Amino acid sequence: MGRNWEFAKQRGREQRLDAELNAFENGIEVPLNPPLFSHDATMQSYFSKAWSRVSQNEIDRHLGIAKTPQGNDLVSKIRSLRECHFQSSRG
Repeated sequence: MGRNWEFAKQRGREQRLDAELNAFENGIEVPLNPPLFSHDATMQSYFSKAWSRVSQNEIDRHLGIAKTPQGNDLVSKIRSLRECHFQSSRG
């Protein structure tokens, strides 16, 4: 089988993200079932699994609409740790 299964997984993910982008830009619905990728059952299985495993977070990042929740970014965490650890030495 070689690396064909890796290619099938990669194409499943890519095609799902492309379908989501097309739906976002043009208002076309994303199919519930993955499209036919291969007549080989194993390759189609890998493709379908990759299609189905794309998370909403990945879709949002691909569309450019992902937002970092307030206070969850790395800079905020560093600032809060600094305040916590160095607060006693200031006062």
